[in-house]
Amino acid sequence: MKHSIIIHVYNEAKRIAKNIDAIFAFFSPYSKSLEVIFVNDGSCDGTEEILKRFQKIYDFKILGYNKNRGKGYAVRRGVLASRGDWVVFFDIDLAVPLTEFEHLLSFQALDDQVIIGSRRLRDSRIGRSESFIRTFLGQGFSFLSNFFVPEVPDFTCGFKCFSQNAAQKIFSRARVSRWAFDTEIIYIAKLQKIPIRQMSIFWTHDNDSRVRVIKDIATSVKELVEIKLNQLRGFYD
Repeated sequence: MKHSIIIHVYNEAKRIAKNIDAIFAFFSPYSKSLEVIFVNDGSCDGTEEILKRFQKIYDFKILGYNKNRGKGYAVRRGVLASRGDWVVFFDIDLAVPLTEFEHLLSFQALDDQVIIGSRRLRDSRIGRSESFIRTFLGQGFSFLSNFFVPEVPDFTCGFKCFSQNAAQKIFSRARVSRWAFDTEIIYIAKLQKIPIRQMSIFWTHDNDSRVRVIKDIATSVKELVEIKLNQLRGFYD
């Protein structure tokens, strides 16, 4: 199997109903070499029921649990359950359009291990920008994350790809469960000397974003401290 697609969902019944047909229409030409895994992160809005309804139409797996554990936990569960040679995850809001998967295929090289989408490369394009406060706080988070991996300007873009070998090495060591998980997995890749390649993308901010700016930034900063403590304790060795 060539690719595994991991999609984290938390209280996303409306977005699933809106976007799932487009997702499977786009991936139809790749269906024989691709698996899709939705990870239901303890939703309480009917997300599970919506997914099961569409599972009668489309071929995909559902991983789920009753308590919300965070995006990092959900993506980790999905990645470790995947079987594809390459593991790709993106957000259900399609802030990064599906066509970037084709860009990934043309960009991908045989010896790549980790490919991360970046909104801050020269060739990247922004359709709709975030608000000033979101941009400011996001840049502040990236500044702090650069103490772990200085070479990466954009940690939190929700489009990333891993070889299966790299994915198992990285996600089996990962421990952060919420929004700083992007920093953790990139940092683990660096510590494990796994090559990281950055890819320019097209990205559009979704005004209905699930990120609660102040609370989630505070949680993320706390998790950055946790990441450093994990590294000092040898959890990433």
